[in-house]
Amino acid sequence: MVRSTILPVSNSAFPWRAVVLFSAISVGATTAIAILTASKGWTVASPAWGLLAPIAMWAPALARLVSQRTVDRGFRSTLRLRRWGTTGARVVLRPLAIPLLVYGPAYAIAWSTGLAYWSPGEGRWTSGAQIAANLVVDLTILGVYGTFTAMGEELGWRGYLQPRLDAAGIRSSLIIVWLIQLAYHAPLMLGTEYVNVGSFTTSVTLFAVGDLAFTFLAARESYLARSLWPAVFLHSFHNTISQWLFPKFFTVAADQIWIRGEDGLLPMAGYALLGLAAYIMMRRRGQTWSALAGSCLNQLNDVRPLEELRPSQRISVMK
Repeated sequence: MVRSTILPVSNSAFPWRAVVLFSAISVGATTAIAILTASKGWTVASPAWGLLAPIAMWAPALARLVSQRTVDRGFRSTLRLRRWGTTGARVVLRPLAIPLLVYGPAYAIAWSTGLAYWSPGEGRWTSGAQIAANLVVDLTILGVYGTFTAMGEELGWRGYLQPRLDAAGIRSSLIIVWLIQLAYHAPLMLGTEYVNVGSFTTSVTLFAVGDLAFTFLAARESYLARSLWPAVFLHSFHNTISQWLFPKFFTVAADQIWIRGEDGLLPMAGYALLGLAAYIMMRRRGQTWSALAGSCLNQLNDVRPLEELRPSQRISVMK
């Protein structure tokens, strides 16, 4: 039979110019920052990193802006911040739950096996009042700062690059975004000791495992909500929970790869398991990635209902 429909994604050619330009700006920025920090002997623990981190994290947003103003002017199906999202409170609650489900069990395992011990504020927070005050003040500040910096990355990754590849019908879109993210973070691992759990090879391998699942989860949540906010919140909560919350309450043993702040075998395995579970649930519901992306991108394009289109505007698909 023949029925009229609207294809969820186009089958246009791979957007090489946009992807190459976007990657060059994003990776170029972190490479330059890594060279500068290495030459100065700085790390992510140095005061200067507080100024350099926002520059690095807003590089993908800059890459998006330049790409859309030069080689990719016709693309408009970007995930936006102007709308909260169609999933209501889940826009913020699910991104909060994901890193808690990853790092909570990871630190629980580390504590129970002697790899970590309870030490609030590195031993300086000795009363409940001190703990509560520090949590309220620091989490408020980190919530604002973390969301601002995460927004810079997500405007590029999930706001532009992911939908750009999906709109072109690229089946390996998630893998491509993941690989570019690895290239973006790798210089910082080399030059600033970011997620340092030993050798560079070990650090980047563990990071790659967790980041693949993170890429899938962040894009999926944003596509489901038709909004960029879930990805921004997931990125922000991940950074705050992995880099501040649990490290502020637990001191971990040195010279081990199980858990070291954001990275480590336990949390990266946690992300991998959550990502796998979400993928299995999606497939059991009969949903494909192209269908999920296409449904979202069609709405972003303000596609009119089929019956409102003239016959000449419809696409016939053989079934």
